[in-house]
Amino acid sequence: MNTNIIHPAPAFNEWDLDLLIDYVLKYHHRNIRTFGVDLTKRLTALCAEHPELQTVAAHLSNSVSDLDIHCQKEEQILFPFILEMISAAESGRKTGPFHCGTIQSPIQAMMMDHSDEIERHAHMAELTNNYAVPEGADDACRTVMEDLRKFRDQLTEHTSVENEIIFPRAIELEAQQIGR
Repeated sequence: MNTNIIHPAPAFNEWDLDLLIDYVLKYHHRNIRTFGVDLTKRLTALCAEHPELQTVAAHLSNSVSDLDIHCQKEEQILFPFILEMISAAESGRKTGPFHCGTIQSPIQAMMMDHSDEIERHAHMAELTNNYAVPEGADDACRTVMEDLRKFRDQLTEHTSVENEIIFPRAIELEAQQIGR
């Protein structure tokens, strides 16, 4: 079995908006809350043998905590409104305006969160010399560094799907639904 098969990236721009939201919720939000929390624990445990990773562990812990709050805002405020607009459009109804005027404000806040997290993970990559394994490290450390890179890559996908596809489509849908 060839384990080096490269799978093409999904063509997210071809997906329906509600499917993209489901994907973000069920893959990315779960990943942050499970893989991110587990990775934080494993990285923190490594700090006993590799104290040079303490700053990275603190950054990751803060990132996972901040991302959880970010996910809650999307789950409880932004995505339900977008899904309501989709449902209304599919049934030929109009929706009322977003409770705080327009969805552009929460979208801008989400995009700022994304920028902050991408910056934080770029700093962690810098602190680890692009996820290089410290000298004398064991396999557990090697795995944690690979997983830290994987977490960053998944975060990059998460932000790209939202910033480049979901948010612009939601703004366009709102304009159609509300008449802006």
